[in-house]
Amino acid sequence: MAVLGGCSVLCRADTMMKTQTVITDSDPNPNVVNPSVTRKIQYRHGLMRREESFGAASTASIANIANCATRAGFLIDLDAHEYRNYKLPKFASKAQRDEYLQKTGKTAIQVASKTVDTGERKVFFGYQARHLITTTKRADAHGSSGGEETLDGWYIDHELPDHDCAPDFVRSEPYYVTGTALVDYPDIAQVHHTGPLPRGLAVKSQLISKLAGTKKSTAVRIITIEKTVLELSDSPLSLSIFELPNGLHENPQLFRGRTSPNR
Repeated sequence: MAVLGGCSVLCRADTMMKTQTVITDSDPNPNVVNPSVTRKIQYRHGLMRREESFGAASTASIANIANCATRAGFLIDLDAHEYRNYKLPKFASKAQRDEYLQKTGKTAIQVASKTVDTGERKVFFGYQARHLITTTKRADAHGSSGGEETLDGWYIDHELPDHDCAPDFVRSEPYYVTGTALVDYPDIAQVHHTGPLPRGLAVKSQLISKLAGTKKSTAVRIITIEKTVLELSDSPLSLSIFELPNGLHENPQLFRGRTSPNR
């Protein structure tokens, strides 16, 4: 069996997290009655990561293994017994984003976000959670509303699964911490944030995105994403789950050009 990496004495505690994400979309094909439901199990051990995605079946159909040291990963179709290699994404610092905008002559999309601590506290999995609400707004080029997002979440002081092995600066930049679906690639958002950053692990959250109408449609599109952590454990993990299973065939085109719950 191939192993992507190991763990040194500096490794952090193991983590296993089961989540459920429910997405409803008002346009173009409303699915409010039958929302999209995704279930995942994520594992973290030192520099190793694993993520399993479930469909309607009780067993995982897709697995994703990553090594933060080598920034290499395996995307695995467990049903077809196929896999392909991939490289983890790179995260641009603020200085690099500014340099890119200057070189390309582009202008960043201005986004304003504000986080309010409601003062409410609850206990999840033995950790006290903070109730934070973050509102994000974008104005279009004409000054009218270009969209608005509201993220209502409960946050605990616990490591994130961090499947993309993000560098430390990602956890302190509003550009990454708050995030937004109001700005589409290749545009870049310039986030002006006030209030506390919603750091930590969101054990329960609801994101409501109201996207302004386009030239083709004047209707406002509303997307709601509800994410819940169903189970959280810091018990030791078996290193075998970070190994590429035997009997798989390499397929360099796996999931390319079609929808996948992973990359």
